[in-house]
Amino acid sequence: MVKNEKSLRENLERLQKPQLLLAVIVVLFVAVIVLSVLLLMQPQRDQEVATVNGVPIMKEELFEAMYVQGGREILEQLVIRQLIVQEGNAAGVSVSDQELDQEIKKIIDENFQGIEDNLQMALDYYGITLASFRDDARLNLLVRKIALSKIDPSEEDIRQFFEQNSQLFGQQERVEARHILVETEDEATELVALLRSGEDFAKLASEHSLDPSNKDDAGYLGFFTRGMMVEEFDKAAFSLEVGVYSDPVQTIYGFHIIEVLDRIEADEVVFEEIKDEVKEALIESQAQAVINQIVQSAKEKADIEYKIR
Repeated sequence: MVKNEKSLRENLERLQKPQLLLAVIVVLFVAVIVLSVLLLMQPQRDQEVATVNGVPIMKEELFEAMYVQGGREILEQLVIRQLIVQEGNAAGVSVSDQELDQEIKKIIDENFQGIEDNLQMALDYYGITLASFRDDARLNLLVRKIALSKIDPSEEDIRQFFEQNSQLFGQQERVEARHILVETEDEATELVALLRSGEDFAKLASEHSLDPSNKDDAGYLGFFTRGMMVEEFDKAAFSLEVGVYSDPVQTIYGFHIIEVLDRIEADEVVFEEIKDEVKEALIESQAQAVINQIVQSAKEKADIEYKIR
């Protein structure tokens, strides 16, 4: 019944979280491989790296094979990394050791249960040194600082963002509910009659509901806001008083009997009271686009010469 879409709040929260999550460690690992591959370009490229029944495989063969299997893309990433560093130098933007330490701590707290050893275990698994990981975290902070330094929304921009997304800054109306889902309207009508005669909602949900996710938990759905459920269910749930259950409600899933258990009213907020928070949210929402623009612009201006093809 929950619609398959993510709210702007979720997107903003994602922007505010560290970008160097465990999945990204794999990317960093690939970058480490490329650095190793680039070493193969040094003298002694005719060095043997293996033999098969006496037939040698040369270091240059290994490099060429690895480069063809993804090296071009990784080389491009290394070019972009260098562009970011040069852009930071030109803009006078840098990342202090204290800022880096705070970022690493944040990554550990939010993604490794606050345990530094868990991060180290992940790095060890992928063959990455802590020093390399810190270098990537520093680069991540640098590009964000460059981007954020270029975003300066006007008062009008901030107010417009608030008006378009006001639901993000105040507590939305929520209801707590449970339901019984059945296939036909006749069955739903019979269950409503049983409820009115004093039958237990939880017992009926366990015996009759087609929703396997909560039928054994009295059909409990928890709290949800407007728009989280399919339209017909949403409309019915928010029209009910606390302690009241509905007549059969038809959705694409079948027929529901909905009971509202609690309601939390919306908490409206005044723009002037949270203007700074709104500004920060607006800046965060624009950060990724600005980062992309910075990288693209730097690349267009740069004199990049590729020595290998």
